Amino acid sequence: MNHSVRTLTEGDHVKAGNKVSPGKYVCIDCGYETELSDTEQDLRKCPKCSCEEYQCFPMTHIRPDIKTVEDVQHPPKRGDSAQ
Repeated sequence: MNHSVRTLTEGDHVKAGNKVSPGKYVCIDCGYETELSDTEQDLRKCPKCSCEEYQCFPMTHIRPDIKTVEDVQHPPKRGDSAQ
């Protein structure tokens, strides 16, 4: 069974049960927000209203230093400089 992680962009909607990438997910019914930091994490039903659909704000939206897939999988430590 192949469970691939879908690459999402800001504003995409995703359903519970999908494996998702790190980012912030906002329930489209009640506005409940959850942040996931691990890759390939299962998105669960909203704990407040049991809705199964979220609006996605990928980690690239949350952290401007995340620019590539490798950055998502191995995020730079905050405060690190590229010098």
